[in-house]
Amino acid sequence: MDPAPIVLDAAPIASLAEGNDHAVVDLPFTALIDGRQFRGQGLSLVRAHVVGLMGAQALAVPRLVKLVFDFSGFCVTLEALARVRDAQGGKGGIDLDFVQPSGPHLPQLRHILNAYIGRDLVSLGQIIAVAGTTPPKPAKLKSARVGRSYVQGAALAVLTVALIGVAAALIYQRSYVHLLPDLGIVTLQGETLRATASGQIGFLDTQAPMGQVALAITTSNGDVLSVTMPCDCAASSLGLRVGSTVLAGEPILQLATPNAPAVVLANIPPDLAFDVALGDRLELTLPDGSTVGATVGPNAGQTVSQSAGQPTALIPATTLAPALLGQPVRVRLIRESGWLGAFIATVSRWFNHVSGEL
Repeated sequence: MDPAPIVLDAAPIASLAEGNDHAVVDLPFTALIDGRQFRGQGLSLVRAHVVGLMGAQALAVPRLVKLVFDFSGFCVTLEALARVRDAQGGKGGIDLDFVQPSGPHLPQLRHILNAYIGRDLVSLGQIIAVAGTTPPKPAKLKSARVGRSYVQGAALAVLTVALIGVAAALIYQRSYVHLLPDLGIVTLQGETLRATASGQIGFLDTQAPMGQVALAITTSNGDVLSVTMPCDCAASSLGLRVGSTVLAGEPILQLATPNAPAVVLANIPPDLAFDVALGDRLELTLPDGSTVGATVGPNAGQTVSQSAGQPTALIPATTLAPALLGQPVRVRLIRESGWLGAFIATVSRWFNHVSGEL
């Protein structure tokens, strides 16, 4: 007797509520059924869960379902035959059981699910993108671009002006500012006693009263020439002492009457005497680092025309403190004659003023 063939009925697919061996993932997708669109809430290899309302006549009837996966820039559509079941009793939850889970759509669906589970795909709202990519940046508003261009243009203009100022200041300092080689000395304004002949100082008295001998010079011939104090004033030595050798006309003592203002005695080289005569600006740098303007004294025209080493009295623009008497002072000659010198000087002073405020 032949054995009867054994027929195995297809086992029913377990619903999502009952659980099964197929992982359900929250991959975003859209289901199209009979031209209507449903939002996906869960997907596995054997079924899908969507949200939407469907008429009772469509339930438990196999329907052609299109699963649409929206990627960044393109979409993938898979077609599958599924039975439609109301999972929430008319509240909008619908289960789609695939009639042929191993149909032609299986390889593509498995690949998408595995990639999503392995984090090769990421969800960006309702769009799927490859992991590691960033969403496209929103287009900037035209007004923002215009405002940015104005800011950039203003910054470029400010930078250009600053560079011009720096260049002008450098040119100005290099070509129009001259530092005198010798330091000036702060002293009281008055007359200068000079050597009447070349020789050696044999006597020097800065405290001599009026009419008495203030200095005596022994010449190479053995003659002794003396000079008396011409006024009732204070005298200070200009760096010379008894035994020093002097030339005829060399300054020895600086005389000053009581309450005389402080001035600066400085040696102006012959090559800068013409610039002083033109009236170029003189600037004094005091020991404390402050600066003050100065002008040449009344006898400057005679003094600067003589040889180098003849001191010229520079009158400061402000009164110097008595404590500065005898202190060294640095002297700078700033050329401002001519239209180019005046222009560069103006630009340099403006740039220094702006830099100081910043």
